[in-house]
Amino acid sequence: MCAAAVPTDARGHGDPASARPMALAKPAAVRIHGRLLLPLVICGAVILSSAVSSGTAAAGTMPPRKELLRAINHVRAAYGLSHVRGARALRGIALAHSEDMLRQEYFAHTSPTGSTMAYRVQRSGFVRGYSWQAGEVLAWGVGTRASAKATVAAWLKSSPHRAILLSATYHWVGVGRNCGRFLGYTHACVWTADFVIRW
Repeated sequence: MCAAAVPTDARGHGDPASARPMALAKPAAVRIHGRLLLPLVICGAVILSSAVSSGTAAAGTMPPRKELLRAINHVRAAYGLSHVRGARALRGIALAHSEDMLRQEYFAHTSPTGSTMAYRVQRSGFVRGYSWQAGEVLAWGVGTRASAKATVAAWLKSSPHRAILLSATYHWVGVGRNCGRFLGYTHACVWTADFVIRW
Protein backbone atom coordinates (compact mmCIF):
# COMPACT_ATOMS: atom_id res chain seq x y z
CA MET A 1 0.00 0.00 0.00
CA CYS A 2 1.24 3.46 -0.69
CA ALA A 3 0.01 7.01 -0.57
CA ALA A 4 1.83 10.28 -0.98
CA ALA A 5 1.20 13.99 -1.27
CA VAL A 6 3.79 16.04 -3.09
CA PRO A 7 3.65 19.79 -3.74
CA THR A 8 5.05 20.78 -7.13
CA ASP A 9 5.88 23.94 -9.01
CA ALA A 10 4.31 24.91 -12.34
CA ARG A 11 6.61 22.52 -14.19
CA GLY A 12 5.70 19.60 -11.93
CA HIS A 13 9.09 19.47 -10.20
CA GLY A 14 8.83 18.38 -6.59
CA ASP A 15 10.53 20.25 -3.80
CA PRO A 16 12.10 17.53 -1.59
CA ALA A 17 12.42 19.99 1.28
CA SER A 18 8.68 20.67 1.30
CA ALA A 19 7.40 17.21 0.34
CA ARG A 20 4.91 15.97 2.92
CA PRO A 21 4.09 12.25 2.67
CA MET A 22 0.61 11.32 3.80
CA ALA A 23 0.22 8.81 6.59
CA LEU A 24 0.05 5.29 5.23
CA ALA A 25 -2.93 3.19 6.18
CA LYS A 26 -3.16 -0.51 5.44
CA PRO A 27 -6.58 -1.21 3.99
CA ALA A 28 -8.55 -4.27 5.01
CA ALA A 29 -7.73 -5.82 1.65
CA VAL A 30 -4.14 -6.39 2.78
CA ARG A 31 -5.25 -8.62 5.63
CA ILE A 32 -7.65 -10.44 3.30
CA HIS A 33 -4.80 -11.09 0.84
CA GLY A 34 -3.08 -13.27 3.43
CA ARG A 35 -6.17 -15.47 3.81
CA LEU A 36 -7.68 -15.61 0.32
CA LEU A 37 -6.42 -16.23 -3.18
CA LEU A 38 -8.40 -13.27 -4.57
CA PRO A 39 -6.61 -10.10 -3.52
CA LEU A 40 -7.60 -6.49 -3.95
CA VAL A 41 -4.69 -4.13 -3.52
CA ILE A 42 -5.02 -0.34 -3.48
CA CYS A 43 -2.75 2.65 -3.62
CA GLY A 44 -3.27 6.46 -3.66
CA ALA A 45 -1.35 9.71 -4.20
CA VAL A 46 -2.04 13.44 -4.33
CA ILE A 47 -0.19 16.09 -6.33
CA LEU A 48 -0.60 19.87 -6.03
CA SER A 49 0.55 22.19 -8.81
CA SER A 50 0.12 25.75 -9.92
CA ALA A 51 0.57 27.18 -13.41
CA VAL A 52 0.63 31.03 -14.87
CA SER A 53 -8.19 -3.76 -21.53
CA SER A 54 -9.38 -1.17 -21.26
CA GLY A 55 -12.26 -3.41 -20.24
CA THR A 56 -14.73 -3.66 -23.05
CA ALA A 57 -18.31 -4.56 -22.21
CA ALA A 58 -20.69 -6.97 -23.88
CA ALA A 59 -23.54 -5.48 -25.90
CA GLY A 60 -26.22 -4.02 -23.65
CA THR A 61 -23.98 -3.67 -20.60
CA MET A 62 -22.17 -0.67 -19.19
CA PRO A 63 -18.39 -0.51 -19.78
CA PRO A 64 -16.41 -1.17 -16.56
CA ARG A 65 -14.95 2.36 -16.53
CA LYS A 66 -18.48 3.80 -16.55
CA GLU A 67 -19.49 1.36 -13.81
CA LEU A 68 -16.62 2.69 -11.68
CA LEU A 69 -17.55 6.31 -12.42
CA ARG A 70 -21.15 5.52 -11.46
CA ALA A 71 -20.01 3.81 -8.22
CA ILE A 72 -17.73 6.75 -7.36
CA ASN A 73 -20.55 9.26 -7.93
CA HIS A 74 -23.05 7.14 -5.99
CA VAL A 75 -20.77 7.20 -2.96
CA ARG A 76 -20.02 10.91 -3.36
CA ALA A 77 -23.76 11.68 -3.53
CA ALA A 78 -24.34 9.62 -0.37
CA TYR A 79 -21.89 11.97 1.40
CA GLY A 80 -23.52 15.10 -0.04
CA LEU A 81 -20.76 15.75 -2.56
CA SER A 82 -21.16 16.80 -6.18
CA HIS A 83 -20.46 14.29 -8.93
CA VAL A 84 -17.14 14.18 -10.73
CA ARG A 85 -17.29 14.27 -14.51
CA GLY A 86 -15.36 11.98 -16.80
CA ALA A 87 -12.65 13.61 -18.90
CA ARG A 88 -11.40 11.89 -22.05
CA ALA A 89 -7.82 13.17 -21.66
CA LEU A 90 -7.66 11.89 -18.07
CA ARG A 91 -9.22 8.59 -19.12
CA GLY A 92 -6.44 8.18 -21.67
CA ILE A 93 -3.67 8.57 -19.10
CA ALA A 94 -5.47 6.37 -16.55
CA LEU A 95 -5.91 3.61 -19.13
CA ALA A 96 -2.32 3.91 -20.31
CA HIS A 97 -1.07 3.64 -16.70
CA SER A 98 -3.22 0.56 -16.01
CA GLU A 99 -1.96 -1.02 -19.25
CA ASP A 100 1.65 -0.21 -18.35
CA MET A 101 1.33 -1.70 -14.85
CA LEU A 102 -0.20 -4.88 -16.27
CA ARG A 103 2.39 -5.19 -19.06
CA GLN A 104 5.42 -4.51 -16.83
CA GLU A 105 3.97 -6.19 -13.72
CA TYR A 106 4.37 -3.40 -11.17
CA PHE A 107 1.84 -1.65 -8.94
CA ALA A 108 2.79 1.95 -8.20
CA HIS A 109 2.11 5.57 -9.08
CA THR A 110 5.59 5.89 -10.59
CA SER A 111 6.49 3.55 -13.44
CA PRO A 112 9.81 1.72 -13.65
CA THR A 113 10.82 4.30 -16.29
CA GLY A 114 10.09 7.17 -13.88
CA SER A 115 6.73 8.37 -15.26
CA THR A 116 4.84 9.98 -12.37
CA MET A 117 1.21 10.93 -11.96
CA ALA A 118 2.13 14.62 -12.25
CA TYR A 119 3.98 13.96 -15.50
CA ARG A 120 1.06 11.97 -16.95
CA VAL A 121 -1.53 14.61 -15.98
CA GLN A 122 0.59 17.38 -17.51
CA ARG A 123 1.23 15.38 -20.70
CA SER A 124 -2.52 14.80 -21.11
CA GLY A 125 -2.97 18.48 -21.95
CA PHE A 126 -5.99 18.63 -19.64
CA VAL A 127 -4.33 21.08 -17.23
CA ARG A 128 -2.39 23.17 -19.77
CA GLY A 129 -2.66 26.84 -18.81
CA TYR A 130 -4.34 26.08 -15.48
CA SER A 131 -3.34 25.75 -11.86
CA TRP A 132 -4.38 22.30 -10.76
CA GLN A 133 -4.49 19.59 -8.13
CA ALA A 134 -4.69 15.88 -8.81
CA GLY A 135 -5.14 12.69 -6.84
CA GLU A 136 -4.68 9.14 -8.09
CA VAL A 137 -5.99 5.90 -6.67
CA LEU A 138 -5.02 2.45 -7.90
CA ALA A 139 -6.46 -1.00 -7.34
CA TRP A 140 -6.10 -4.48 -8.68
CA GLY A 141 -8.09 -7.59 -8.05
CA VAL A 142 -9.33 -10.92 -9.32
CA GLY A 143 -12.91 -12.13 -9.73
CA THR A 144 -15.56 -10.20 -7.85
CA ARG A 145 -12.82 -8.25 -6.05
CA ALA A 146 -12.02 -6.61 -9.40
CA SER A 147 -15.54 -5.20 -9.80
CA ALA A 148 -16.26 -1.48 -9.69
CA LYS A 149 -18.35 -1.86 -6.53
CA ALA A 150 -15.68 -3.87 -4.68
CA THR A 151 -12.97 -1.43 -5.77
CA VAL A 152 -14.84 1.63 -4.45
CA ALA A 153 -15.67 -0.23 -1.22
CA ALA A 154 -11.96 -1.02 -0.70
CA TRP A 155 -10.95 2.60 -1.36
CA LEU A 156 -13.47 3.75 1.24
CA LYS A 157 -11.86 1.50 3.87
CA SER A 158 -8.46 3.20 3.47
CA SER A 159 -8.06 6.71 4.88
CA PRO A 160 -5.73 8.06 2.14
CA HIS A 161 -7.89 6.65 -0.66
CA ARG A 162 -11.13 7.72 1.01
CA ALA A 163 -9.72 11.26 1.28
CA ILE A 164 -9.19 11.40 -2.49
CA LEU A 165 -12.48 9.70 -3.38
CA LEU A 166 -14.55 11.92 -1.07
CA SER A 167 -12.69 15.18 -1.65
CA ALA A 168 -15.02 18.05 -2.54
CA THR A 169 -12.03 19.57 -4.35
CA TYR A 170 -12.11 17.35 -7.43
CA HIS A 171 -14.45 17.98 -10.39
CA TRP A 172 -13.00 15.67 -13.05
CA VAL A 173 -11.87 12.05 -13.18
CA GLY A 174 -10.33 9.69 -15.69
CA VAL A 175 -10.80 5.96 -15.18
CA GLY A 176 -8.73 3.21 -16.76
CA ARG A 177 -8.96 -0.55 -16.38
CA ASN A 178 -6.97 -3.31 -18.02
CA CYS A 179 -7.27 -7.05 -17.40
CA GLY A 180 -4.98 -10.00 -17.94
CA ARG A 181 -2.21 -11.91 -16.19
CA PHE A 182 -0.80 -9.80 -13.36
CA LEU A 183 1.69 -10.71 -10.64
CA GLY A 184 0.97 -14.41 -11.08
CA TYR A 185 -2.84 -14.11 -11.21
CA THR A 186 -4.77 -14.84 -14.38
CA HIS A 187 -7.75 -12.65 -15.22
CA ALA A 188 -6.65 -9.86 -12.85
CA CYS A 189 -7.89 -6.32 -13.46
CA VAL A 190 -5.84 -3.22 -12.72
CA TRP A 191 -7.68 0.08 -12.11
CA THR A 192 -6.38 3.66 -12.20
CA ALA A 193 -8.56 6.67 -11.32
CA ASP A 194 -7.06 10.14 -11.76
CA PHE A 195 -9.02 12.95 -10.04
CA VAL A 196 -8.35 16.56 -11.04
CA ILE A 197 -9.45 20.11 -10.34
CA ARG A 198 -8.17 22.88 -12.57
CA TRP A 199 -8.66 26.61 -12.18
